[in-house]
Amino acid sequence: ALVLGYPLPLLTAQIIWLNFVTDGLLDVALAMEPKEKGLMQGKFERPKKWIVDGLMAQRMFFMALPMAIGTLYLFKGYFENDLTKALTISLTTLAVFQWFNAWNCRSESKSIFQMNPFSNKFLVGATVIVIFLQFATLYTPFLQKILHTTPLSLSEWLIIIPVASSIILVEEIRKFFYRRKLI
Repeated sequence: ALVLGYPLPLLTAQIIWLNFVTDGLLDVALAMEPKEKGLMQGKFERPKKWIVDGLMAQRMFFMALPMAIGTLYLFKGYFENDLTKALTISLTTLAVFQWFNAWNCRSESKSIFQMNPFSNKFLVGATVIVIFLQFATLYTPFLQKILHTTPLSLSEWLIIIPVASSIILVEEIRKFFYRRKLI
């Protein structure tokens, strides 16, 4: 944002909220994902291998890019007129990206559309909880004050949701190529 001449799109409290509340609950729920068939049948790598190897770094880049572009695009549309609204849009856009991305992360190779959404009840529950908590940050005066948010209109939600859901398309394309061993 600063490189583009924009103000920071998130405040410190909002980053903490995203990392601990939104991501934290979804990450714990993902750890409860039932194991994939054939998971232990693959080639095992040496134990001293980097946790984030080239393929993982590539995947992280291709997931972060649409999140950054989508969030900054929406932030740009608001910050000149209403900085609080712009910050709220950024926070909510990133939260919604994370909701969708948690469902993407259930499998390295299987399409999100091939998986039973109820096979991980923890993820279903965590998703409901983080959605409720995000609404609370926007529509509860106490949390609005702490996180510097303002209510969003239905039309703003109808812009955020399609932008954030684009992460599903990005990951489905990656999984398509991964299954065909093209990456």
